[in-house]
Amino acid sequence: MVAELADVELVADPGAQLREVYERPGKLVARDKEYRIAGPSSLVEAVMEAGRRGIEVNRYKGLGEMNPEQLWETTMNPDTRTLLQITVREAADADEVFSTLMGERVEPRRDFIRGEARKVRNLDF
Repeated sequence: MVAELADVELVADPGAQLREVYERPGKLVARDKEYRIAGPSSLVEAVMEAGRRGIEVNRYKGLGEMNPEQLWETTMNPDTRTLLQITVREAADADEVFSTLMGERVEPRRDFIRGEARKVRNLDF
């Protein structure tokens, strides 16, 4: 197969298309705010900022740090909570995970989180 000149140029300089697209500054208009776009990274930053507008994120180490309203919103409300039943067959595994995550040793907890991070489907951010 003989490569055409256009194919060779694309391989030689994969950023050429991006430079052409972002040669002139663009803009992203989201709701009532306008963002200046000068390149791929500024586009990502603008989209992320627009997505966060009007959203408040709180992080807690544990349930004991939440006030009653926050507990209801995040954990206790039957309309939004998820309950999982653990069978006796899974109890030993569940106990091990619980001990790892709630124990005093940091290294096993960190290793567990790093090892399982790619399996996360729903993260609160």
